[in-house]
Amino acid sequence: MTLRTHRSAVFLVGMVLLIGCSDHAIEHLAGDVAPTPRRLVVWLDGGGVDAETADRLADSGVDQLVVRRGLIRLSDAAPVVQLHPRPPIGGSLPVAVALELRGVASDVDEQAADAVWSALESDFGDRLPPELILDLPEVGEAAGLFVSRLARRSGLAVVPILTVSQLQTEVGRTVAQAAHRCIVPVFGAQDADLRGLDDMDTQPLAARLAAVESLGVRVRIAVALRPKTEPEVSPWAQDIDPLTDGDAAEIKRTSTLDRTFATRRPLTWGGRDFGAGQSIAVAWVDASRLGFFFRESQRVVLPEVEGWDLVSLPPAGSNLGLDRDELIGYLGGEGPDPAVDLRVNRDGRLLTVEMTNASIFRSAITGFGNWVQVELESGSLVASSRGSFDRVILGSLKSGEWRSNPTGGPDAVRFVETYLAPGESVKTGSIRLPSGRSRVVVRWQVQLSDGATLTGVVD
Repeated sequence: MTLRTHRSAVFLVGMVLLIGCSDHAIEHLAGDVAPTPRRLVVWLDGGGVDAETADRLADSGVDQLVVRRGLIRLSDAAPVVQLHPRPPIGGSLPVAVALELRGVASDVDEQAADAVWSALESDFGDRLPPELILDLPEVGEAAGLFVSRLARRSGLAVVPILTVSQLQTEVGRTVAQAAHRCIVPVFGAQDADLRGLDDMDTQPLAARLAAVESLGVRVRIAVALRPKTEPEVSPWAQDIDPLTDGDAAEIKRTSTLDRTFATRRPLTWGGRDFGAGQSIAVAWVDASRLGFFFRESQRVVLPEVEGWDLVSLPPAGSNLGLDRDELIGYLGGEGPDPAVDLRVNRDGRLLTVEMTNASIFRSAITGFGNWVQVELESGSLVASSRGSFDRVILGSLKSGEWRSNPTGGPDAVRFVETYLAPGESVKTGSIRLPSGRSRVVVRWQVQLSDGATLTGVVD
């Protein structure tokens, strides 16, 4: 038997048309459009990073790290700067500092920026960050003056985080102009890490950024990588595979997030116990969806997209959506397609098929898109056990198209897997053929979360 594999794109409801550029490395995504090299920035999740991980990030194309250090509060008396200790960070990547800024009213004295910088400079010492990132939950009339004064006083780039809604206001646009650039949160699920992700979220990215397209401001697109669950579980949850077992939960496409799982029995997931009949809604970003976000921002001509901020680096180990190895591997040019290996085992009239995902990347969660299909050239087959797949469906191809549950004898069978996890292997139940000489064709399909499909055939 010979194996042939194909990748194609299907377009799902709510997906924007995909474009024909490479999914693999950021430089491939951005190489021919941007007038200046685009920067890739990864935020750390509070605990720092060791030298080995930092070097892997650098080798994968990451230009800068970011740590959140605390709060600046401006008041009538004097500015207050509250800083957390700098976490241990190894490697040679430059490390920017993010601070939340509150209390910027119309009457803030411009010397407040001088006082703030004096406090920051005392903490930084000779380890000056490459830039200061200011998160502004509220944008007062003096924010633009404060940003420009702080930039002049420090000699550093000062980059505000401004939501799509804030950029609809004159005050927000003034702040962006004062800084000559801004970070805009637009993609992802977890609003605990980035504000305003749902602002105009049904609109194309160009429409969401239209308010600043004529300002001469460079934009960094921010993506929240942390998954979201309702009810909340541990911050990065765990791999979704235990929930996709049909005996454990029923998948519902109608959901407050991406998918909802209705538990069929008591189970523990994400560090939380659930009883039978409870609902778990989930939303996540995997490598395929991250690639879609890169491609979508790649098509924006104005305002100029200067790069991307990924918030934040996932922990090592199996997570819902992205884990650390998957992110670093994808940024370094691997994936996002799972590496599907198909093994057909035949003993006379009996046949089984094993499908293995020999990669760190994952499929979409779908009730119909991931399957192995065995087609009989003539006669009828018998298959009753799903094996380790989630479902088995008898069908026919006599009409030239797949039809499930045929009235006559089935000449095809489809084994459906809701989710093909990194490193997972699934095996069909035994299929009985009419004779040891019966000819069969084995096809497979895996769907990705960006709408693309992988297909292959063994004949």
